[in-house]
Amino acid sequence: MSDIIQEDIFYYCEEKNFRGIESKVCLSQLSLTITETGSGNKKRTINVDDVIGCLCMRNQDPNEGQRNHEQDTVSVFLCIYFYSLSKNFKKSPYRKRETALLRCHKYPSFVENCDHVAKWQSMLYSLIQSKELYPHMSATTPNTSESRRLLIFVNPNSGPGVALKTFNTRIRSFLGEANISYDLIVTTHVGHCQKIVQDSTDLPKYTGIVAVSGDGLLYEIFNGLFAREDWATMCEIPVGAIPQGSGNGLARSLAHFNDEPYLYDPLVVSVLNVVKLKSREMDLCLINTTNFPKLISFLSVGWGLMADIDIESERLRMIGEARFTVGALARVMRLRTYKATISYLPVDGNVPSEQMAPLPPLDEPLSDQRWVTETGEFVCIYSSMVPFIGTDLFFAPKSVLNDGIIWLMIVKAPVSKFQVTQLLLSMDKGTHVQLPWVTFVPVTAFRLIPDKSVGPQSYLVVDGEKLDTQAIQAQILPRKGRIFMR
Repeated sequence: MSDIIQEDIFYYCEEKNFRGIESKVCLSQLSLTITETGSGNKKRTINVDDVIGCLCMRNQDPNEGQRNHEQDTVSVFLCIYFYSLSKNFKKSPYRKRETALLRCHKYPSFVENCDHVAKWQSMLYSLIQSKELYPHMSATTPNTSESRRLLIFVNPNSGPGVALKTFNTRIRSFLGEANISYDLIVTTHVGHCQKIVQDSTDLPKYTGIVAVSGDGLLYEIFNGLFAREDWATMCEIPVGAIPQGSGNGLARSLAHFNDEPYLYDPLVVSVLNVVKLKSREMDLCLINTTNFPKLISFLSVGWGLMADIDIESERLRMIGEARFTVGALARVMRLRTYKATISYLPVDGNVPSEQMAPLPPLDEPLSDQRWVTETGEFVCIYSSMVPFIGTDLFFAPKSVLNDGIIWLMIVKAPVSKFQVTQLLLSMDKGTHVQLPWVTFVPVTAFRLIPDKSVGPQSYLVVDGEKLDTQAIQAQILPRKGRIFMR
């Protein structure tokens, strides 16, 4: 075949048969095929995109100390680690860990066989891992597997509080199989991660930054990058999301884009996004509030019902994402409305490909006549730049990672408790956007001015982080972020 990069004869080993079956192995851009040369020509195909790494190993003698003249001391093994797409007994897809063990006995010496297998190993890594040198990295940094290194933050208090244990028992083995070096930082307090990202002079040496947590550490990473003097360059550093919190909207969205079986094992599909070291551009959002002149959002901005559910269920974080269900039930039973003015700039077909002109300060009027303004009582105002704002909250079905759009939902009062329940229940399928009492509109910017002089006050949430009630505005920053995604 014309797309064959390399082919050779190996011995495919199964279970305890380390002699193996003579096979022709062919490597292409898309697949590794192993075809037995004997009768039957049994063929196995491994998708290159499913491979995360490979290891060169010498022959292991189970009878060490009892060598004889027939002992094989020159063979070298190539062990390939991959996660194939399989189905369980319920016909549900999932990623299954598998290995392929190939024995090389092409040359009469161990050193020659070792060199030969090392070349295959190098070719595989050149296909399965990105070789891109990002602008944030030093020009003197060699682009080799040895030089690619991740900065990993783990929040031990995320969600149920098992993130550090999960890293040690599962994630570390993925990184080992993928031959990825890393520096690990366990956060000790809120803002710890953001401070390091903002001040570190070593950041350009890392291939990317990874958060093992919920969405909270991702918020700190993006805001830490934004606060740097070299933001224009450092915004190019890829960020990885490995879900361990009660809110994992970005990780769920990335799996959705790749049509990956996230629900079966969120960790596997998310780690696969990271270890490939491949990345894509993503939109960010510039936030201005009365008390915080500049913040960066990567996920969502909310006020009203859904913000209340998020913040008021925080005390139940130990039960994971089930906290949102419990919080929703409590809030629907005591439904509140809030008075405010919402203004938004609809997408008119000219989605910005570059950064918009800055919005005027919050205390100045919006001069563009294209702005739409509504004043009154509202149950909920919520926006997102990705499809999922939680594992089961399919908020913006048409959202794309870099579409230059903020998807804005407005629910005005009056609505009944039944209607609000219907709204929340329909979010798992994304059908809430079709409800007649829901306004769901693509925008490039919006401004929310809560009326603090009357009635109860709701929380503001930016990427799940709580802010006191205050004026807020947001505008899209097209493709200003980068995320690990295979």
